[in-house]
Amino acid sequence: MVELHTGSAVRSWLLDHVCPYWASRIVDSDGGFFESLDAQGHPVFSQTRKVLSQARLTYVFSHAAVLGADSKMREAADHGFDWLRRASTASTPSIATLDDGARGPNGSLQAWHRSISARDEIIDATRDTYDQAFVIFAMAWYHRASGSAQALDLAEQCYRFLETHVADRVHGGFFEEFPQTGKLPRRQNPHMHLLEATLAMHQATGNSVWIERASSLVALFTDIFIDQGTGALAEYFDMAWNRAEGVPGTLREPGHQFEWVWLLGQFMRQSGRRDLEGHAQRLFAFGTQHGLDKSGPLTGVAFDVLDNHGRVVADTKLVWPQTEYIKACIARFEATGDGSYRQQAFAHLNRLRQHFFFEDGANWVNHVTRNGESLVQQTPARVLYHVFLACAELIRLEECNA
Repeated sequence: MVELHTGSAVRSWLLDHVCPYWASRIVDSDGGFFESLDAQGHPVFSQTRKVLSQARLTYVFSHAAVLGADSKMREAADHGFDWLRRASTASTPSIATLDDGARGPNGSLQAWHRSISARDEIIDATRDTYDQAFVIFAMAWYHRASGSAQALDLAEQCYRFLETHVADRVHGGFFEEFPQTGKLPRRQNPHMHLLEATLAMHQATGNSVWIERASSLVALFTDIFIDQGTGALAEYFDMAWNRAEGVPGTLREPGHQFEWVWLLGQFMRQSGRRDLEGHAQRLFAFGTQHGLDKSGPLTGVAFDVLDNHGRVVADTKLVWPQTEYIKACIARFEATGDGSYRQQAFAHLNRLRQHFFFEDGANWVNHVTRNGESLVQQTPARVLYHVFLACAELIRLEECNA
């Protein structure tokens, strides 16, 4: 597999090979996208449509269209948006709200059920906060690809649904799901992706309300999520945002350390704030010092899980932490101007392709042992979001510095 060392080479691989490969296989003509491919690149047929996958794939094809990909990427984005639009209208029952300005066509704030069948039948009626974040994210990018005002309206309705029905007015942040079940442990993860979504909406619209929303999420990060002693990101909490008891409270995921490095960089650039640089550096230092394998055939590849002392808890390796390390390296390069971070970003993309991708160069083994043996038989379509965004950032990096 030819190594990639420039943004233009990444652009060609991503837009001329990876995206067409997936678009030709994952689009279901009956509606939405299939959930996964097998190792031969064939879609795994299922009647289930998870809103998380549908939103992430709508994002991928929308962003590809923004980058000037073949018109089939815009067609795939339209296909995904059409499913999300129909799902919001068909699946959301009326919910009383104080804000008439954000009501949908059935008199309710719009939110998406966790999963729906290909025939638009509700499978899981839960409105999951993590899922809503990706709907908002997808709407931001679909608007950029298409100019759709409806996408912006749906995103606004979705966020107001969260503020109205899912916000924790006592301890801050958002509950995991609606209807509220008191689900524990609470996680930083949905809030991280809501930050990503609010930043995408601010970039798409220029509306300062999205930076205000982003700022409240960053405040959770600085006040609650960070382990002040190590600078690392904690994952799990009790109802009052104390560290979860037992092992869950000690867990640290390298991929999330890296993802927050990138998000803090995005937030500082859009908000004009610079006071989070120390947090970004400490996150990166913890992730790289403890979270990258120092030996073996997959040297340099990120582990799945550590503890709060940096000891490896799960030495298996997923694809998505690798993409987040690439993005974190880009963020550190942009923050410091140190060219070694840029070099490491490209090096890690090639490491990812070498150790995880099949010979077709567009599909991958999503989870491996420490030494690279496959642990799964299928590739979840939702992970294309991670691969695409890391590559898009490498493209942006070159084109912004051209």
